[in-house]
Amino acid sequence: MQYFMLNKPPGCITARTDFKDRPTVYDHIPGHFPDLPHVGRLDYNTEGLLLFTDDGRLAQALLNKKYAGNADPTELRPIEKVYHVKVKALLEPDDPVFSRLQEPLEFKPGRFTAPARATYLEPRSSCTWISLTITEGRKHQIRRLCKREGLQIRKLRRVRLGPLHLGDLKLRWCRMLTPDEVTSLYAAALPEG
Repeated sequence: MQYFMLNKPPGCITARTDFKDRPTVYDHIPGHFPDLPHVGRLDYNTEGLLLFTDDGRLAQALLNKKYAGNADPTELRPIEKVYHVKVKALLEPDDPVFSRLQEPLEFKPGRFTAPARATYLEPRSSCTWISLTITEGRKHQIRRLCKREGLQIRKLRRVRLGPLHLGDLKLRWCRMLTPDEVTSLYAAALPEG
């Protein structure tokens, strides 16, 4: 089994090919890296950590805890996805928008996401960096949460997938996962595996 991560740039889709002939994440993978499927998706304008592996069992368990082998899915901690979001607003750490961002999002009539976690990171001249942590991957979930609260997103970056951190990996660069990182992904997604 092989595993690597890409710091996905904005302006490309998470797919092998695109019927609109847009760039894909595979255009950013060096030729000497293995040809592996991606795990989950990041939308066209989102950047950050994207995992690739041919370990189908681990990939499924990271995306959906009901695939976590013999473990009871109700007892598993969900896999957290952490995003840093630059919003066009000058916010303070105690701004009430942070508690509102944590409220479940209605993604279909009568169906709601699990609550998010929202925290203040740092200010910029006319923007604020915030952190949003979710445990599901509903389509455009972070963008819809921010839109619901009237926040305009300037940049959206995934920095963590479960125990796996983007760290200082440069935009458009790839790196293989270490054995310890693979072990920690297994411990989080397949604790009895």
